[in-house]
Amino acid sequence: MSNEPKVLQFNDCAFVARSMVRAARRAGITWDYLPPEQVRPLSAAPRNPFIAKTRFVPYVARRAAKLLRADVVHVHYGTSARLLRERGMPRRPYVLTLHGSDIRRQWRDPAFHDEIQRAIDGAAHVFFANNDTAENAHAARADAEFLPALVDAAELPAWDPAPEPSVLFVSRWDEDKGVEDQLRLARALRTALGPGIRMLGLNWGPGAHSAAGAGVELLDRMPQAEFHRLVSRAHLTIGQATNNFATSEFEALCMGAPMAALGQRLPRPDDGTTPPVLEGSVEQVIEQVAGALQDPLATANRLGGAAWALPRYDAASYVARLDALYRGIASSGGK
Repeated sequence: MSNEPKVLQFNDCAFVARSMVRAARRAGITWDYLPPEQVRPLSAAPRNPFIAKTRFVPYVARRAAKLLRADVVHVHYGTSARLLRERGMPRRPYVLTLHGSDIRRQWRDPAFHDEIQRAIDGAAHVFFANNDTAENAHAARADAEFLPALVDAAELPAWDPAPEPSVLFVSRWDEDKGVEDQLRLARALRTALGPGIRMLGLNWGPGAHSAAGAGVELLDRMPQAEFHRLVSRAHLTIGQATNNFATSEFEALCMGAPMAALGQRLPRPDDGTTPPVLEGSVEQVIEQVAGALQDPLATANRLGGAAWALPRYDAASYVARLDALYRGIASSGGK
């Protein structure tokens, strides 16, 4: 084995693994990467059972070849770990990141619990990526550590609001993002802001049609770089209406964009801090949004989103820590 272990980032969620790989490369460390579309078929299975089975052949071969070249595997999402244990797969020690629904919902679901727990028990090290899953993660594995949903800040544009004022909802419209509360906020904001300010969101999630009815101008899903550009041009961003943020919110904060969100965020498990955003009830958020739109630059400077987010969510801040972990696992044979 060379001094630098061969690491495979296996699967991905919200491009977190890709961000880690790119940040490591800039630090002179090479990690291999197998994105979701190369791990397994993402489309619905054909009705013909023979075709449904044979379409897995290239995916299985690709996984085996990647594992054969790896010393340590970092698996992203709990249900992906079982793919390492399939017949014919080279056995490799793995790190597991629980990215959200796997430990938030599936671990509690009898249909998935045993699979998720086996993945956790078999890992050399376990991370959880969300503040609100700390209790579940520690119940499943007492030594589980917090590793946030990392972003590749070097790829993000700086916040540079467009001349035309806009407010952008950065999350998809579904239950995990607090969709019912988001819709209440959207309706109230549309009334409060008037026609002179565009209110934008993505046409993504089961609540998207209702969001359009609430006055949100829906945009088709777009390549990530284009979405980042959209975020950077908004005068104000709106985070999900839950006690926890995800990748889109942290990307916006790393850009320096001012943000508002209903409710209050849970503190980080490591340092106890919370995102510096305009928050509270619908009425409180609307009042703060109206004031922020009078001078978005002053609001952004006062909140200091980038100064808070960059050291905590930029993947570059975690490369050395992860590299040390992988080296330790590789040298100990995964024990």
